[in-house]
Amino acid sequence: MTWVAKERRSFAASFRDADPDAPTLCDGWTTRHLLAHVVQREHAILRNIWDQVTTNSPGEERFMRSLVTKAGSPHGYAALVDTLEAGPSRHSLMGRFDETLNLLEYVVHHEDLRRGSGPVPRRTLHEEEVRELWRRARPILTRAYRKAPVAVRLEPDDSALTAIGKHSSGVVLSGAPLELVLHAFGRRQAADIGIQGSADATRSFAEWSAQK
Repeated sequence: MTWVAKERRSFAASFRDADPDAPTLCDGWTTRHLLAHVVQREHAILRNIWDQVTTNSPGEERFMRSLVTKAGSPHGYAALVDTLEAGPSRHSLMGRFDETLNLLEYVVHHEDLRRGSGPVPRRTLHEEEVRELWRRARPILTRAYRKAPVAVRLEPDDSALTAIGKHSSGVVLSGAPLELVLHAFGRRQAADIGIQGSADATRSFAEWSAQK
């Protein structure tokens, strides 16, 4: 079984255990909204793109709203979780490039689901999945802090993974690879990381980061 298949199964199990009306780390989205988004992204790509382009306020997506409504009953919610767990058609774009397009999406949104109501115990991911996650996230991690007021270096606590960023006076973000990924993806408050640097550098970075 591929890593994306394992993550999809685990993600679906977490949705089954969750309160559909609980908050997530995605502003304006409950668990039900997040589930609808993931399913729409895999099974109705054009509608998903339209919603992303035209929606100003999260929770008011035109097409996704119909899935949220269908998931309003216990039966409808369970059916949507089943659709997620079944995965995209292997003949679709999402199916053909499942690992490339979905692994990172699943892992980050899984934490959006888990941490929406506050801190939770960390998930234990297989070391090979972590390496694959880090590899696929690398291009995004490289770009995430390019507008930061100071140089940023990411140092995962896994010695098998390479650090990302510059060796210069700035800040060093350290922690578990998944925590660093979450921080780079905008889940600043929920990510458990350490920040090192001069007082001026860390203050400047913290002020910039709080605005993202």
